[in-house]
Amino acid sequence: MGRPLKRLAVVPNDPLAAYLAGGYEASWLRAYYNPGRFFDEVYALSPMEDGERHECGMHVIPTAQNEFKHRIKELGIDVVRVYGGTRACDFACLNKVSGVPVVVSLHDTRPEWVHASIGRADVVLCVSEAVKRTALGKFRRTDRLWMRPNGVDFNVMRPYAPEELADLDDGCPFRYKIVHVGRKVKQKNLETLIKSLKILGDDYGLWAFGRGDEKQYVTLARDQGVLGRCRFVDSVANRDLARYCSWADCFCNPSRWEGMSFALIEALACNAVVVVSDISEMSQYVTHGQNGLLVKDYEDAAVLAETIQLACTDESARQVFKQNARQSVEQFEKSRIESLEAGYYQRVLEMKAEGCFHIPAWMQALDAAQTNVKRLMPIRVKRMVRRARTGSRQGQG
Repeated sequence: MGRPLKRLAVVPNDPLAAYLAGGYEASWLRAYYNPGRFFDEVYALSPMEDGERHECGMHVIPTAQNEFKHRIKELGIDVVRVYGGTRACDFACLNKVSGVPVVVSLHDTRPEWVHASIGRADVVLCVSEAVKRTALGKFRRTDRLWMRPNGVDFNVMRPYAPEELADLDDGCPFRYKIVHVGRKVKQKNLETLIKSLKILGDDYGLWAFGRGDEKQYVTLARDQGVLGRCRFVDSVANRDLARYCSWADCFCNPSRWEGMSFALIEALACNAVVVVSDISEMSQYVTHGQNGLLVKDYEDAAVLAETIQLACTDESARQVFKQNARQSVEQFEKSRIESLEAGYYQRVLEMKAEGCFHIPAWMQALDAAQTNVKRLMPIRVKRMVRRARTGSRQGQG
């Protein structure tokens, strides 16, 4: 007899269509959800999907909350893998099946993005030390808190020669090009970068890649008199992003906070000259003056502009940064991270065989009783409870 099939259920934080629309290729997602093809079968079980199909190397099955446990048993799932500490975490951790481990990955340092349900996870994977510190507030099993940084495909995110970028030069009216990558939200601090553009002058143009409501940034750029020097782009495929990072004179992400800046790692893999905020989530990857520049006063447009100007015009410094950039992030090369995660899965399966994830009968009965109470609770009472919890959190803040 052959070995039994290994089956994984993944619960993404968003519909697969959102990731594909955001520029991720199907092949990248296939490897991301099944590193090293460790599992024989992978199922995406999510209430956000609207049709059963096979996509990105997975069997996609729309699954409501009251169907989840049955689906796990029916499919013979060995491990449940959850992405993010919010709704996907609630969905899986509050509907666990005895003996089937739930592994949750965390990507953000904000406490409100880590729900209390993570306390029921069996293993938590953190993308950075900063995220690990946040996780410790709600997940107490330090022996099951493991590091799993983001991985970068070095075959895709690579430096491009100038002759490979001639098409980007055609029609570009700016001497110096700045690239910003990230969602258009307060966290990414795009507004300070736009303000710095006014100080830098007409030689500088900005390409801002990332999804989100761009209206406030368009308005700000217009008020600053720099709208004609800004290009706001919702999304770009990874291969094209690599070309822009190589082409730009400066990659600038002055984020206010991060979990692990995947965009920064990708930019360094492309030998980009990077300017980022001097916060712990960035400074652990960028050594000031060696593989990029750190900005302490990243809320100050004048200081940011001065640093960007240095990054774009100091040729001796630029050569040093480019020589050191790619090698400084080699530990995040995709195959290395895939091997790390596959090793974690093997460890989880060994723990499973030892009975580490068995849920006592009394706890299963208590969970069932609580579920029934919630199901029978009138909607108006549920709303009152939610309002009370929200008020309590705001009061604590």
